[in-house]
Amino acid sequence: MEIIKELTDAQLLCRVYSPYFPDQVQIEDGVYELLHYEIHHAKTGGRDVFLLSGDFQPDFTVPESSYTVAEGIVDYIVNLGCRRILVVDGFIDSKDIAVTSNDLDILSKLIKAGAKPYRGYLSGLAGLILGLSALREDVICVGVLAGCRNVKGDKAASIRALKFIDNVLGLDLNI
Repeated sequence: MEIIKELTDAQLLCRVYSPYFPDQVQIEDGVYELLHYEIHHAKTGGRDVFLLSGDFQPDFTVPESSYTVAEGIVDYIVNLGCRRILVVDGFIDSKDIAVTSNDLDILSKLIKAGAKPYRGYLSGLAGLILGLSALREDVICVGVLAGCRNVKGDKAASIRALKFIDNVLGLDLNI
């Protein structure tokens, strides 16, 4: 999401801290800070875009951790008026783009735009944000997954996903 933040000049809305995050600090150049997620806001392509970023998952050894964090994030975004949620993630595969949605019309349009329907599981926070969002009547959820070599960080896969999203939504990201 760093790429989108840079391309859109997104502004920080809030940082999310939780006792369910790993019990460590991140240190860069001698300076440390608690692990957190960030939610940014940008206006691009005539749309309000909210971006969630973070480089870790809640503590998987505590069963309620991911659910609690995901539900808090969904509540926050929905309370801002957001009714369309897009999750970007990766899956170990070729260089395909795969999609999922709780709206069959949108799913069909994404497939016509060149993606393949995703089949399998989407674990962690990304999957739970989609799943918990779909439980709300007025929220449409979409997952865009880029095939990658390493789900912990594949810049080429991220750029493919962003180009696909930019093409479909017309966000004018100039990638």
